[in-house]
Amino acid sequence: MKLILILGVTLLVVLICQIYMSLKDKEGFSSAVLEAGERSFLNKQNDYWGLRSIGIGAGLLRTDPEVNKWFKLDNDKKLQTYTPEITGSQTEMDKKITQCRVLTSCDQLQEGDQGDCGYCAYDKEFRYGGKDGPAPDVCPKKAWTNNKEKCKELREKAICSKIKSCGDLYGEAADICGFCPTTGTGMVKKEVGGKLVPKYSDDVCGGDGYGLLSAEKCGQFLKDHPCITPYYLSGPHSAECVRKLWKNSGCTDATPYGKTPLQLGEAIRMSYKEAGEIMNNTNTKTRDNVYNTAVQNSDICFGNHDNIDPCDPKFSREGVPHPECLKKEFLESGCDTNGKGFKKIEQGVSGSKQHVGDISKYSQNQAAWNIPGFTYPFSNSTNSNDYKKTINRVNKLIGEAADYGTRADASMICLGTTPPPPPPITTGCTVTKLLFPLNYEGVVTKINGESCFIMWTSFTNIGGSSVVQWGQTVNSKEKVERSSKSREQQAEGWGWPGINPTGQTTLKTTYSKGQLSIKEACGDLKSGCKRTCNEAVADVLYKFPPPRDCVVGEWGAWSSCTKSCGGGSQNSTRPILYPAKFGGRPCPATTKYKACAQKPCLNPNFYE
Repeated sequence: MKLILILGVTLLVVLICQIYMSLKDKEGFSSAVLEAGERSFLNKQNDYWGLRSIGIGAGLLRTDPEVNKWFKLDNDKKLQTYTPEITGSQTEMDKKITQCRVLTSCDQLQEGDQGDCGYCAYDKEFRYGGKDGPAPDVCPKKAWTNNKEKCKELREKAICSKIKSCGDLYGEAADICGFCPTTGTGMVKKEVGGKLVPKYSDDVCGGDGYGLLSAEKCGQFLKDHPCITPYYLSGPHSAECVRKLWKNSGCTDATPYGKTPLQLGEAIRMSYKEAGEIMNNTNTKTRDNVYNTAVQNSDICFGNHDNIDPCDPKFSREGVPHPECLKKEFLESGCDTNGKGFKKIEQGVSGSKQHVGDISKYSQNQAAWNIPGFTYPFSNSTNSNDYKKTINRVNKLIGEAADYGTRADASMICLGTTPPPPPPITTGCTVTKLLFPLNYEGVVTKINGESCFIMWTSFTNIGGSSVVQWGQTVNSKEKVERSSKSREQQAEGWGWPGINPTGQTTLKTTYSKGQLSIKEACGDLKSGCKRTCNEAVADVLYKFPPPRDCVVGEWGAWSSCTKSCGGGSQNSTRPILYPAKFGGRPCPATTKYKACAQKPCLNPNFYE
């Protein structure tokens, strides 16, 4: 009983071991393992049949008694040894195998799929076997055919499948294959309408309709079209592609969007056409009507915005040029950033309009800027050319304006500071008085408190048209000198210090200091060619001496009466101290009379 039990256990163990070994040796069915196994078997079979095709004993360097010992299965499927005949006779299968192995072209296969020979695209060998596969060899089902046309297809596809770049198109591959730039692979080609397309319908080379590339055109095409790659629809793209798109857009900066072409290409995740359109839009926006948009895109596109003119009218808003234009002209005129005008421009369009209004008074050249009652122009709109003229005029008025108020206003607008006030008016200073359109100039000859006595020496017509003054036509900007007038004309139109003109004029010879503008100060010390104050006064008094009236002395005592009675007279005289000169008032009477001895004369011989 125990013996039977031991025998049963032993058999069970043996059975389990056999099952284990069977499972261990079972062939895997993953595609990778299957492919490796088939490949190994094909190589062994190739060596085996290649040796047998030569004959018994082929490949041996020496003979051996055991060399002809062969093995085969008998009818019971048991392996038996046998010695083949030296005559070299073959079985029918051997003959067919040999016939199929010597084939070299698909054209040698039979028409249709009934032939005994076929082609294995996996190892590129012709073998014995029908449509179901080679016998006794192994070939992947999709790689096997015994159809002549399918053989050609498999063979051509196998050749073209190795094409990975234009450089692979040589030899037989160049004749059969074309390169598809959008897939980066080779495909069997055919020509349709002068264009290379995939020969077989299951090969697809889409994308922009370029088709397949021949060996002759492939390299140049990829050079000319660096964006046509397998990633042309999604990115990333090559540096060459980015450079071409950037160049085609018209942009020139070496670092598009702040990246190198390589970095940008690796970052792009869209089709090259979308990327190119974005670059084109960047260039288009360099000409945008919005100044900041044009500047930003120009900096991206060209690396600077030198192409942008801020004074271009298209950037104007609300009737004024763009603030950057005003800044440019403001600084180029000689003004600086401390000026009130610049600070207002920095506030944007609203501040710019205020600034334009502030300087509009100076938008036209005027004879003077402090004419009482005169209406100066005002506008808070302008263009770049007019603004340039106006701000240049403002800068010049800092030093050239005749009145201090204008100089101070221009200086604050332009520089943000006021010039030093003019020196005080003293005797000997040259002053001006505007009686529009005539601007008079003269020398202060005497000051009494706040009152200045002036010798007027000339006047200028600062108006825009001629005027008639004392019968003389005075053209615009013409200067008339007092020295050209006679004493009578001077008396009528000019007067002398303290002596107003006798003609119909509003000019006076005495004004308060606040009513005058100083043109030139004098000094108490002689310096070079500059006159002292006393010399200035003496000079005008010498040139235009005021009229001097006659000056007489005091009346003398009365003379004796010319009669003692009957009405006599007495006289008194006074001396002429200074006779009248230069048209002064003549001397008054220097002798006066009075009656005396008014009692009647009587004969002394008669008595009442």
